[in-house]
Amino acid sequence: MPDTEISMLDHCTGEQLKELLALASPSAKITLDWLVEAGDPGQLEHLLTDMCSGSGQSGGALVQTVCSTDTPVEVLIATKRIAKHLAVAAEGPAQNAAATLLYHLSVASALAYHECNISSKDPAERLPLYKDLAAELPDDELAAVFEKALARLPSGV
Repeated sequence: MPDTEISMLDHCTGEQLKELLALASPSAKITLDWLVEAGDPGQLEHLLTDMCSGSGQSGGALVQTVCSTDTPVEVLIATKRIAKHLAVAAEGPAQNAAATLLYHLSVASALAYHECNISSKDPAERLPLYKDLAAELPDDELAAVFEKALARLPSGV
């Protein structure tokens, strides 16, 4: 690295250096923008299908599972676990966002359609994220899962 670049880094605060390193990390924090982009019609299914290749899972089937009012809680729990495994194996932020969105869809679906929290976190902690996803996801079916979950939360709407 040229001396000028090194000297520029010397002037960064510890927090700025942490942010720079986080941007370079393959496990960089997924932002709302990444989640919304992954929620584009067809994009989520495509990303999940790529990630599931060779596992017998279908991205389309996973999306249908979390959007269906008839999916049993046990299946949503299994889908949440799959999402966690996919997030760990993700190759880049787009795949990580797709797996993260699938995770949140699983949790929101259980809450929306079964009034059941399948996460160790208090559902109220997810209120701001779910409000944003309900408002900003380009796919109406995905947004509806979050809208219905919000309706189950105190001060959700």
